Amino acid sequence: MLYTDHEFPVKGFIETSFIDWKKHLSSVIFFGQCNFRCPYCHNSNLVLHHAEMEDIPFEYVILTLRKYKKWVDRVVITGGEPTVHMNLFNIIWNIKKEGMLIKLDTNGSSPATIKGLVSEGLIDYIAMDIKGPIDRYKRWCGVDVDTKKIEESVEFILEGKVDYEFRMTVVPFLHREEDIYETAEYIKDAKQFYIQEFKPNNTLNPDFSAIKPFSSEKAEKIRQNVLNRIAGSEESLALIQ
Repeated sequence: MLYTDHEFPVKGFIETSFIDWKKHLSSVIFFGQCNFRCPYCHNSNLVLHHAEMEDIPFEYVILTLRKYKKWVDRVVITGGEPTVHMNLFNIIWNIKKEGMLIKLDTNGSSPATIKGLVSEGLIDYIAMDIKGPIDRYKRWCGVDVDTKKIEESVEFILEGKVDYEFRMTVVPFLHREEDIYETAEYIKDAKQFYIQEFKPNNTLNPDFSAIKPFSSEKAEKIRQNVLNRIAGSEESLALIQ
């Protein structure tokens, strides 16, 4: 199946990556558009200026996947937010036909889409960004959010029908240290919870580019405190990246 530019809203493509699927080599597909406006987002062009970005042709993606198939059998679908696109199922189905394993990066705002992709066997791994304590979600996301959908996504992912991870980007001044521990407690039964270091570049709100990430000493302290509050092993949980 061939897609028009509108039907295949991909704005970026990395042929090979060692960092987007932990412990595995993968290709990465970036979708434009997002329904959140997280002020610290470092993919601001995909969120705010996707219409001005060049489209990546579907044929190019497929041909490249075939070219590297001997070495790369995994594809990360990321954004932006992929689940805002109605044709996501068909796109992933076509990539799956190439024999690829699929990881979905998502903000968890569409549990129906996540459940559908899992039930149809279209994704093999889910990485959900959890922004902070649910009762103050607008603070982290910059827009009103249906938090019941966030909770529904979390509950479904925790069932472990496919492998998964949760991750939280921690921003000094936006997040209090206690927000991190509260979030960790909320998903305390998770297999993997990664605390990601804030990257102060190309942020959606330019003011956030002036914020410095936590020091390595502070990050390690937080990591140890999280490990004391969440189930699981030190190897798989609360890793500062």
